[in-house]
Amino acid sequence: MRISQKRIFGLLILFQLTIGLIAQSRCSFDEHWARQKKTNPRFSSQIDAVESRIQGRIQNLSPFESRSSFQIPVVFHVLWNTTEENLSEEAISTQLAILNQDFSGQNPDLNLIPNRFKSVAAAVGIEFCLASTAPDGTETNGITRTRTFVDSLSIQQVYYSSGEGQDAWDPDQYLNIWIAKLENSLVGFGSYPGQNIPAEDGVVIDYRVFGINDHPRLNLGRTLTHEVGHYLGLFHPWGDGIFNSNCAGDDRVPDTPLQSSTFSGQCPDSQNSLPESCGTADMYMNFMNYTNDLCLHMFTQGQRLRMLASLLEMRPGLLTSQACTGISQPNPAKGLVNIGPNPTRGSLYISSFLQGTSSVQLEVYNVNGQVVFQSAWDSLDRYFSYTLDMASWANGFYYLRLDIAGEELVRKLIKY
Repeated sequence: MRISQKRIFGLLILFQLTIGLIAQSRCSFDEHWARQKKTNPRFSSQIDAVESRIQGRIQNLSPFESRSSFQIPVVFHVLWNTTEENLSEEAISTQLAILNQDFSGQNPDLNLIPNRFKSVAAAVGIEFCLASTAPDGTETNGITRTRTFVDSLSIQQVYYSSGEGQDAWDPDQYLNIWIAKLENSLVGFGSYPGQNIPAEDGVVIDYRVFGINDHPRLNLGRTLTHEVGHYLGLFHPWGDGIFNSNCAGDDRVPDTPLQSSTFSGQCPDSQNSLPESCGTADMYMNFMNYTNDLCLHMFTQGQRLRMLASLLEMRPGLLTSQACTGISQPNPAKGLVNIGPNPTRGSLYISSFLQGTSSVQLEVYNVNGQVVFQSAWDSLDRYFSYTLDMASWANGFYYLRLDIAGEELVRKLIKY
């Protein structure tokens, strides 16, 4: 059988895209760490000093501190070239609520933690709020938007308005989160306490893995949870530096077992038995692993203490910041819905975290009240995602009605 050149070319493109998705890593923390260790002679001693301070604070956390809930002001810097990259306030609010769910131990998939690890699962006690006050004292919605004129950005580029990025707001008062289309298949980076200079301190994340999205693996907003973990003093379970499988790495947390796999691109089936390495069961569902978002569920008590100590010792300015005054936190108990882009020329992505097993009904009406689309799903577990193809529809206004487990949402759509 002869295969046409056109078909061969198509197969090659598909192969390259597949390899790209497989190669796309969770974050570039290890690479940055290894590079700085190699190029900066003082880096190791600086980090040793930070570690000494964190460990000292862990040992001396007061009962009040260990039981408290702390609030961190957040500013999102949206760097966009195409309309798709200019994420909506709704998408940002959804991601923020996911972050708060994961750090408050109220994420809807918490019940999926294997029995082996349920006793060490933790509600961290850190909340994240959109800043309401900018550095100059004016009101803000906690979001900046900067138009770029390049196809993609390096992590280094996002930090500076002198190039294609956006300057950080005072990192002693705000957690800066930059959202951009990143180059070289990178998905994110969170700067460890004391790792970066102030102008580059914060979290960087690719817009394609932000919030609830259509990425095949990183689609539930856990990439930001992971990167904020680094920002608050956590390493990967295999320790710092480039991964190796010899079980010698150490993440400085006693209740996270050593492991010889990153679980990159995996979602292990632990119904019968847990994967094991280094002499113990693997905590593949820990937020600091590279496991698919669907199978990430928990931080541990040890990680909680380390993050609280890092916040109190290394980032105390965040706790006295007034940037969030008057802002109400997203309610982690509510379901999260993301609909966009709106306006749209073609595809409309609709997705939601579900609170347990739920039924979903979707209807779209034109301005005359006629149903132009409807569909329904029964017994969905944890997550709903659907792509509505509106490319052939007439331009104009539509009304979307979404019913999730009896709760109704109506949204005005624009097709252009």
